[in-house]
Amino acid sequence: MTNQRTRRALALTAVAALGVATLASCASDEPAAEPSATVSELVIEDMVPSETTASETAATGAAAAACEIYFEIDLLNSAYAGGAVKDGDMTEKQVKNEFLALIEELTVAAQSAVDDGSADEKLANNANRMAKILAGLKKKDDLKDLSRSKQKNFAAASLRVQKACDRAGFPLPADNVTARTAAGL
Repeated sequence: MTNQRTRRALALTAVAALGVATLASCASDEPAAEPSATVSELVIEDMVPSETTASETAATGAAAAACEIYFEIDLLNSAYAGGAVKDGDMTEKQVKNEFLALIEELTVAAQSAVDDGSADEKLANNANRMAKILAGLKKKDDLKDLSRSKQKNFAAASLRVQKACDRAGFPLPADNVTARTAAGL
């Protein structure tokens, strides 16, 4: 999970840096750099982003953050379905705790993305549905103790979150598709 968190942090940093650089270059009144200039020769410190630039960057960041968290949940789900517990890679308790922590992060990030307009309301609604389903587990219960209908509802809400991420411009990464295929999902 640490590698996934590191990957998420790097991806969010890259998205934010790219957004700031793109918006700052569009807002700059200075003439364009000569074709022979390199990125390292550009002085980014002299460019002060306007209030609009900051809010546009945050909007992209909120949807990106929510979707990255969802992608982590999806990878964890694929690992769980693929037998991570049976193979001894994780315990039921570890999987449950990781799911609960990630779902909590997702609900907060999804609401932020909806609030700033970078994602539609369905993202937050379905993240909250996923959280409500998992909150129904008793402390001693594992994920495998969810009823068949709750598992179906969780899967449906998860798919709706994925579709909301698609609409926000963040499609399911290839790693997730590969993990799903390997798990038989």
